[in-house]
Amino acid sequence: MVWVIDNIASMVEHFTTAATTDPISALGVLFGALFVGAASAAFGGLALGGLLKPLLPDGAVTRQRRQRP
Repeated sequence: MVWVIDNIASMVEHFTTAATTDPISALGVLFGALFVGAASAAFGGLALGGLLKPLLPDGAVTRQRRQRP
């Protein structure tokens, strides 16, 4: 467990060094973090929807079509 904490501290140090080198590197680190965060959020939402779909009743998922007069 100690190695995991040490690796996280080392990772933060390396990312901080990379981000503070110049403004373009800071933008690269920022956009990389946004890209990874957006992909993780999308996958998490799809996975959560897939896990919750069997638990919901059928009426909550399907839409009813309106009849034309």
